[in-house]
Amino acid sequence: MKERLIAFLSYLGIGQLKFEEKVGLSRGFVNKVGDSITLNTAKKIIAAYPELDKDWLISGDGEMLKTNTQENNVSTNGGIVGIQGNGHQITNNDIAGIIELQKGYQDMIKKSQEQIDKLIEIIKNYESWKKE
Repeated sequence: MKERLIAFLSYLGIGQLKFEEKVGLSRGFVNKVGDSITLNTAKKIIAAYPELDKDWLISGDGEMLKTNTQENNVSTNGGIVGIQGNGHQITNNDIAGIIELQKGYQDMIKKSQEQIDKLIEIIKNYESWKKE
């Protein structure tokens, strides 16, 4: 089990601590895991990493990742819950963060446009003053 978890972490390019935090496992779980894990722990891991094949995780049978037909889906429940595919998942928190960034950029653009408008007004006033 430990070897499979480490292989999956290597595939993701993340460390054990990040994995443990995302899944909600105790610190050092990966180092302490034996030959098997509880069903509850397996469910937590699969919930956090839906691209991971549960049969491979539990028994080592099959491939590490779900096949393309399994992983390219959108989970919905009255709205976007998570978009997954190609080994990555976009959560509601990710989407909310992107929206907040967009709002910040829109504010910056608005302020920049206001400054441009003021500069244009200054130039127009200068040109009319210069003609007098």
